[in-house]
Parts: sequence; structure tokens; C-alpha cells
Amino acid sequence: MMKYKFKLLVPLMYQDVQIDSDEVELSENEMALIRRLVKESRSRRYGLMSILEDGAPELYDKLWEAIERPLLETVLEDGRRNGSVGKDEGEEAVEMDCVAYVCMIPEWV
Repeated sequence: MMKYKFKLLVPLMYQDVQIDSDEVELSENEMALIRRLVKESRSRRYGLMSILEDGAPELYDKLWEAIERPLLETVLEDGRRNGSVGKDEGEEAVEMDCVAYVCMIPEWV
């Protein structure tokens, strides 16, 4: 098992930012599956998560666990800065299923 971080491109209100996911442990088999699915994919435009969502839902869930916290923190901070989220509001102010982001396809693929 190897630990990896994934790069996320997050379009915010006034600028796009790139952040890192939390670390996630991947086995050689999981890495091979990612490589195969990316190579077979017709569209890499929407990033790794859109490829995994249909091709490997269990791996999608595993990566989502590493992505969710840093993504939520970034969106909350941006929302507080631009006034769309109140200073006292927390996670409940963000509907995560509506948050746009792209999980970049790693170089090792």
C-alpha cells in the first residue's frame, strides 16, 4: 500500500484554486485499476472522479473520503470571504453534492 494525495481544481467565486486531498492508501491493484479505467475512458475532461464513479464505485467512495474534508473547508472559507456563507455558519451551509471540482488525473497514470 502506498499513500497518495490527489490534486483538486476548485472553481471558486472569484478564482480557481488548486488544493490537495487528504492522503489515501492505494494498493497496487487499485492503482492498476485506476490506470486501466483512465486509459479506457473516452473523456478525461471531468477528471478522475467522473471516471471512477461508473467504473469503480468502491474506489470512488474511498477517494471521496480523502477529498471531502479539504474541499468542504475550501468552499466554506471562500463562502465566508465573499459573503455567501455567514461567519457563524458551518458545514450545513454547503450542499456538497452541488460543489464543483475536478480531481486531476495523477501523473503516475
